Amino acid sequence: MLTINQNIISSTINNGLIILNENLEICAWNKWLEIRTHIKEEDVLGKNICEEFDYINEKKLKRKINSVLVTKNPSFYSVDPHKYLIKIESNSVVDKIFDYVQQDITIIPYDVEKKLVCLYIYDNTELHESNIKLKALNETLKDLSNKDPMTNTYNRRYFSEISQKYITLSKRNNHNLSILILDIDYFKKINDSHGHNVGDKVIITLADCLKSYVRESDIVSRFGGEEFVILLYDVSEKSASQIAENIRKNIEKLDIETDEGNINFTVSIGVAHYDEIRDDKNLDKTLTRADHALYEAKNSTRNTIRIAD
Repeated sequence: MLTINQNIISSTINNGLIILNENLEICAWNKWLEIRTHIKEEDVLGKNICEEFDYINEKKLKRKINSVLVTKNPSFYSVDPHKYLIKIESNSVVDKIFDYVQQDITIIPYDVEKKLVCLYIYDNTELHESNIKLKALNETLKDLSNKDPMTNTYNRRYFSEISQKYITLSKRNNHNLSILILDIDYFKKINDSHGHNVGDKVIITLADCLKSYVRESDIVSRFGGEEFVILLYDVSEKSASQIAENIRKNIEKLDIETDEGNINFTVSIGVAHYDEIRDDKNLDKTLTRADHALYEAKNSTRNTIRIAD
């Protein structure tokens, strides 16, 4: 077996180092790997690395090694999708994300005449974990900026932003858009009779119900107070009216538990179908028509729906 300069092996103790020949036979396996894998060097010397670790892509590794020997230049070796060459159990204790150490691999020519290359294994688990946590944090912050904190529905700013994208999408796919505006009937009486805590519970219950009554492709937004707006995508004018009526019927059956017993509430709903010509490609005008329809509902019997002209 070829003798490898032990000083090189020792100097890279904080990283894994494997020396391979062109046949993928292991010629050196440093202490870092012995400690991390619990595999002694003498147990792997002379063995084909892909036979010893059968999850390694042999054709890919051999192709990369041949390229390094021909060009005589170092090369990064991609270990996607699992991000490791050799399975090394992660020793993370707190907030463990990965089962195995996440690795970056660089292949460099070691002795071109003898057709030897050196594989450097860098432990980048901490960096990968930090990136995932940062991404999750950014998503949370983005979510917070887009959503109403009390109901976890989208806020008015986000609705305005996303609705423009929906208009573009509906035009491209020749799909319909409809708007529902609803608010709670006699909400002031609920607050005055039962207190703001019960009033908040009613609003939160309504929001949860609305989210469960529509699809993920639809947008439920709290515009303020007890008023909510729903953007329905790819729904006909008739279907939008049916959805509004189903929402109204389901809401009036709800019971809200309070210290003084259960209470009920109802909603009034205005419905408007987006018309590119009539609304001048502006969903705000559709919103205004729906709002006028809601006003009509509130000034008639309440607990009803009205369709915008």
